[in-house]
Amino acid sequence: MPGTVPRYGSPMDSATTIRRLHEHRLWTRAKLLAAARTCTHDELTRPFEMGMGSLLATLTHLWGAEMVWACVLEQHDPAQPLPPIDKFATLDALEAAWPALDARWAQILAHAADPAYLAQPKPRIRDGKTYTTNAHDILVHVCTHQHYHAAQVSNMLRQMGKQLPSCDLIFMAREQWTA
Repeated sequence: MPGTVPRYGSPMDSATTIRRLHEHRLWTRAKLLAAARTCTHDELTRPFEMGMGSLLATLTHLWGAEMVWACVLEQHDPAQPLPPIDKFATLDALEAAWPALDARWAQILAHAADPAYLAQPKPRIRDGKTYTTNAHDILVHVCTHQHYHAAQVSNMLRQMGKQLPSCDLIFMAREQWTA
């Protein structure tokens, strides 16, 4: 039925899962950025036929997607375009932009325990067309979108002979278990 949240469990289960996925999103990003910091600028901008065309461009795309979806969830600007993939000239500039966006996401995730919020329709306007999705599915999408591109970043790093981050959720869980 349009406009409803699928019921996979109680609303609290959804909230716990959404928060865990976003915790993993942040953890994975930290691993990807740490690996990217081992790259020269030429390696960061090396052309690849995957992702957004380079390691830096793909990481910039992840920042841009988080920014766009934050605008949608905040109902600030549903037509916010993705920034150009060359928005940040350096990895340092990209990393400096993330904390302010992370603060916005912390505010957004504070609503994750509210079933009414999760069910709210959130319009996204792209290329003049309006797409409506509930907050629940957007919150999940932001995480799965990053995981998709994390695989591309890992493949780029592999092709450059770099140490690969272990980004699976189970690795985060084991790391936390032993801490």
